[in-house]
Amino acid sequence: MKTKVFQIIFISLLGIYFQGCVVGSIVAAPFKVVGAVVNVVTPDVVGDTIAGTGDVLDTVIPF
Repeated sequence: MKTKVFQIIFISLLGIYFQGCVVGSIVAAPFKVVGAVVNVVTPDVVGDTIAGTGDVLDTVIPF
């Protein structure tokens, strides 16, 4: 029984490791949302720059 639980936990952690953690996506999400909202009000360049900041954060944060 302990072996099966260990296998399930190991496989789950292995999947998370190869997928990558969601910290970068969580940090980048507000920038992407604000960039989309700003695109409606201002020229596209301003909103795209804000959303691009979110993309950079998502790329830079490795975990």
